[in-house]
Amino acid sequence: MFLILLVLLFIACYLIYYNLIDPYFLSSLSSIPNAHPTSPLSSWWIDRERDNGTEVLAIYALHQKHGPIVRLGPKELSVNSLHGLKIIYTGAFEKHSFYNEAFVNFQTENMVGMSRNAPHAHQKRMLSKTYSKSFLRESRDLQGISRVMLWDRIMPILKVADESGEALNVLPLFQALGMDFTSSFLFGLRQGTKYVFNLPEWEVWLEEYERFKYLSRDDRYMGFIESWCLGLCERTEASREQGACKDENAEKLPFTNPVVYEQLYTSLINQKEPDPRPVKLATASELLDHLVAGHETTGITVTYMMWELSQHPELQTELRKELLTLNPSLQWQISNQEQCLPPTSSIDELPLLDAMVRETLRLHSPAPAQLPRITPTTEGGISLHGYENIPGGVRVSSTSYSLHRISEVYPCPMEWLPRRWLEAGDNIHDMRRLFWPFGSGGRMCLGSNFALQEIKLVMAAVYSNYTTSIVDDEGIEQDFAFIARPRGRKLLLRFTAVDE
Repeated sequence: MFLILLVLLFIACYLIYYNLIDPYFLSSLSSIPNAHPTSPLSSWWIDRERDNGTEVLAIYALHQKHGPIVRLGPKELSVNSLHGLKIIYTGAFEKHSFYNEAFVNFQTENMVGMSRNAPHAHQKRMLSKTYSKSFLRESRDLQGISRVMLWDRIMPILKVADESGEALNVLPLFQALGMDFTSSFLFGLRQGTKYVFNLPEWEVWLEEYERFKYLSRDDRYMGFIESWCLGLCERTEASREQGACKDENAEKLPFTNPVVYEQLYTSLINQKEPDPRPVKLATASELLDHLVAGHETTGITVTYMMWELSQHPELQTELRKELLTLNPSLQWQISNQEQCLPPTSSIDELPLLDAMVRETLRLHSPAPAQLPRITPTTEGGISLHGYENIPGGVRVSSTSYSLHRISEVYPCPMEWLPRRWLEAGDNIHDMRRLFWPFGSGGRMCLGSNFALQEIKLVMAAVYSNYTTSIVDDEGIEQDFAFIARPRGRKLLLRFTAVDE
């Protein structure tokens, strides 16, 4: 009996030590400020915030209270500083398993879903040139796509809205334009989507995609969204085999190459080392991620930039003055369907336009939530903000929402102030280093240059020709999910042609 009591006492002491004394007082994480009294023992508190959709705001409030580092759970930290970005993201900590669970398509890994850095870097090398700023600026394919998207698609729609006085819901409209832009660059104009012309069909796609995001990998496999993407890949491959001259859409659209599809598919089949993934599915899995990112983030950014500008008519006037310096002009010539575009570099280098896009991405980041990484296992652990011996296997992350509101770098952080980017002085270096809508380091968004080029072109074209005013912005607040759209899923604007 005494022996049994002794064993039970030992077990009780061990459990108390392991589950209470060590995490609260002896762990290398124990001196880091806690998000909640239970954080050293359980992830219950942060998991509840995630389930309630309040994670982003809760983490921001914690950093306001406790400083640049906070303990969210027994083995989870949030870091909000330039120092943290350098250590965690430039330091190439590997991704948390969250990505593999949430972003793998077709049961086949893509770059976003790859936890390990080595396979990611291998596949990134296949595509990095295609998404480089220099390549995009000089791409004849992208120039052809851009002309069609502006002169044949979005401008006629805005013209009809202006003449009829109809208010447009710009969120789904510019999400559709983002999808048409992205899919045409991936697959070529003739195989790309044309959702701008069919918004009811696009609304159905958006509803299916909203379901898709919350399905497990097994449940999403070959469902509506994956089958749709695979169909785009198969039609593109069939078109390549037949040749452009036999394309049934040849008379309807100019020919552009399937730039990204061709580069990725060719690189995968020509690898020196065998890839265990089926090439067809590896291609589709990667390109579905590009399609998803291309329509969501672009549509959100355009929506919020238009919302901000619509509240500041004087800034619209100032922006248009800058845009009229472009040569050739982006003023739409209805009779000239072959109208040329100004050089991409000249649009990119417009200072006020650049400041407005940056400030919109700062204040209304389309991806404001945590981007989790895992600390490496090294002798002696790692150090963050003076806290030493942080062991391997700890989940660490930053959020663009909190980083973009560090008031020492961005004064009056809750206000949309584009001029901060023009008048920053020496502070501009920290502002640019802390600018994080696309992440940073080796795993940052591959399509950032494409997104910025598209957004600037579209905004330049719209405000060269129209002014905007708000009709209905109810529910414009962001929902702060991983991809943060307006809660009301709408922004109704009126477009009015500017006087020549």
